[in-house]
Amino acid sequence: MTGRAVVRTARLSLRPLAAGDEAALVAAINDFEVARWLYFVPHPYGGRDFHEFLPSARPGEVWAIEDADGFAGMVANDGELGYWLARRVWGRGYATEASGAVLAEHFADPVAGTVASAYFEGNGRSCSVLRKLGFQRAGHVLKTPVSRPGDVVLVYRMSLTRRAWQRIGSQPH
Repeated sequence: MTGRAVVRTARLSLRPLAAGDEAALVAAINDFEVARWLYFVPHPYGGRDFHEFLPSARPGEVWAIEDADGFAGMVANDGELGYWLARRVWGRGYATEASGAVLAEHFADPVAGTVASAYFEGNGRSCSVLRKLGFQRAGHVLKTPVSRPGDVVLVYRMSLTRRAWQRIGSQPH
């Protein structure tokens, strides 16, 4: 299921990732406090990593998040919701706002199914975002993130059904 390539919210523009995002994305994701919570992202992250990722960032499934000051992070949904934000925008509610918009796109399709997501133990911010959006815990697994070779972390799996999305009124707070 794919959504619109460009989605707007009250404060954000979600748009396809572009080659021109390289410098801002690499700078933001090279902050270890960002990268440490991401499963598939190597650290350090460079231009080569960006160019390997760019072709797989399909419009309508992967969006760059922009605010009034420019690149702010990314959100994706290919049946599994994922997101990350540059540290400069932490604490502003952007993860909930951007993810809520993507989920609204997803559930606008009457046959769209359940959405999965996950967060690492210790990432209370991500847990909070997912709970606000209506996700429920669906189990856990131990994994070694690419950014932290040798570390094993507890990953909580989450699940969002259409019914749970409708229960929160499709309007996360």
